[in-house]
Amino acid sequence: MKNIQRFLTYSIFASITAFALYSCEDDDICTDEGEVPRLVADMYYTGTTTKLEDTIYYWSYRLADTIKNLPTDTIKVDSGNVQNKTTFGMALRNNNYKKMIYKVAQGRDVYVRDSINKDKIISVKRAKRDILVLTYDAISNSYTSKACGFGITFSGTKVELVKRNGNTNWIKNIETVNTEIKDGSTTIIKLFADPRK
Repeated sequence: MKNIQRFLTYSIFASITAFALYSCEDDDICTDEGEVPRLVADMYYTGTTTKLEDTIYYWSYRLADTIKNLPTDTIKVDSGNVQNKTTFGMALRNNNYKKMIYKVAQGRDVYVRDSINKDKIISVKRAKRDILVLTYDAISNSYTSKACGFGITFSGTKVELVKRNGNTNWIKNIETVNTEIKDGSTTIIKLFADPRK
């Protein structure tokens, strides 16, 4: 009789445990990681297939919508940095002009401070900055995931580097890998750059 009670107790406990474990579902949470459209760039040393690991600061802007339909100003939509990475992604937003402007800095600005009064800045050595301009032809909705539902797909994207006089850009060349942006994990462009000195 004790064996039967013990067997029934273990059976009930095992059934409750199995029910609790197998009835749970994965959390359906829409996160920014990989789901939101981003201009994803892989960095390489100029003229090679070797990935360049660096610290990058970036700012994403869109043209402001105005009453006269003229782009007179920009609105910052995102900024951030990546520390010692070979890949980074910058925000992309739909706008009337179908254009985004990205300012990309190789490292951070260096502030030289007064040796006595640390609050006083004597000079600033600005990090090298380049400007990328992204344009796209059209947007459409596409299914992203169960948690996020439908998302925006940007198609016909083109990215151009704004060249400065005297070949002083730290980004030397851009290669387009994909012209459709629908998530934040697919590489869109390759940036070929010189390492920081």
